[in-house]
Amino acid sequence: MSNPQKNTNERKEKLSLEQVFLLSDVLPDAENSFLFNIKSIEEVIHDADIVVDTNVLLLPYGAGSSSLAHVVNVYKELCTQQRFHIPAQVAREFVKNRPIKIAELYQGLSDKLSRFIALEKLSYPILEGIDEYADLNTILDEISNLKKKLKQANLALSNKIINWEWNDPVSQAYKTVFTNKIIHEPDFDRTTILTELQKRYDLLIPPGYKDSTKEDMGIGDFLIWKTILEIGKTNQRNLIFVSGEEKADWHHRANNSSFLPRYELRDEYRRESSGKALYIIQLSKLLELLKTEKISIDEIKQEEQRIQDATLVTVQCPFCNDSSEYRLDIANGASALASCSNCNKKFHIHRTLHGIITNKPFSRITTSGNNPIEHISCPTCSNELAHPLGTYNNATSWVTCNLCSSVFPIHRRQDQSVFVSKPKQ
Repeated sequence: MSNPQKNTNERKEKLSLEQVFLLSDVLPDAENSFLFNIKSIEEVIHDADIVVDTNVLLLPYGAGSSSLAHVVNVYKELCTQQRFHIPAQVAREFVKNRPIKIAELYQGLSDKLSRFIALEKLSYPILEGIDEYADLNTILDEISNLKKKLKQANLALSNKIINWEWNDPVSQAYKTVFTNKIIHEPDFDRTTILTELQKRYDLLIPPGYKDSTKEDMGIGDFLIWKTILEIGKTNQRNLIFVSGEEKADWHHRANNSSFLPRYELRDEYRRESSGKALYIIQLSKLLELLKTEKISIDEIKQEEQRIQDATLVTVQCPFCNDSSEYRLDIANGASALASCSNCNKKFHIHRTLHGIITNKPFSRITTSGNNPIEHISCPTCSNELAHPLGTYNNATSWVTCNLCSSVFPIHRRQDQSVFVSKPKQ
């Protein structure tokens, strides 16, 4: 049996003054924290500073062109009023993730069109001379020709996307509005920032500690937050942070949605900005407050919802089988390190073309007997085939065409798409 007194003593030894007095440290000014009067967002929308997150700048890649135009017009007006700000970390993350968004668009076109399967002409000699049989084969010919036209049109559009290089429509629209004056990069001491980051993560002080398992310790959110504080300290105005993510280390949550900024963040901003308030909203809410056209608001809302639905996944812990919700990037091939709220063990989550899979640390992802079926075209005769392929990166399987007998391999790319190699000689 365990010794309760011994366990209590061990726990006391592990405690630190910072842990015991954490609430006093994150709310050092109890009187002003308690009496702080926060105006409604409708009261401050026309004079507050506006800071955008990376996911907001990337949103138009999944929305319509009309909404892009209206969003850019809103940004232009805010820039004219000198109220629009982009943290340097957001600018860097946009540059990093922009090719991924374009690749998703490129891959999405190919994936959708690859599902169109044209049937071969029928070959039943006994039916020769029957008008209905001839009509059916005529239609099959038309479908086959239509598939060729679809491939040609898709190739032309794909080449157009490739030729964008760094001048895609979203980037071009931003360049007409944004200048270097709106990008903020405070002079941070890296050693000091890293020390503060580690301390906050150890004590679970927001923001960013939910990303502490990333290779860079999830420093991105923390740098964005420090930039927000710097803007608040300089301008001493209410500030609206526009973000498409609803993470628990930025928001208080209920029923799988956010409803308030974390109290630690709001009070920290109040202290730095000499008594001003922090608000966190989505882009669609900003457009509503600034009276943008409803059709554009609806398009942005739809894209926000699509991303929210895609990033919130429910999976079972591979250790205890407890089901919980976790955040996972929407890109195929995305991975995340999760911590089970039931058994506290860590495991990996992976997004594939065919769903979400999990595996224990240091174990290879296997789907023995349950490999997804991929629809591919024979590189020799273009016959449509279906063949299983493992979901792990660089998985390979050999295929034999049942029409021309060609033998060729198919491979799993890192982004979970499938690459078809030339036939074996």
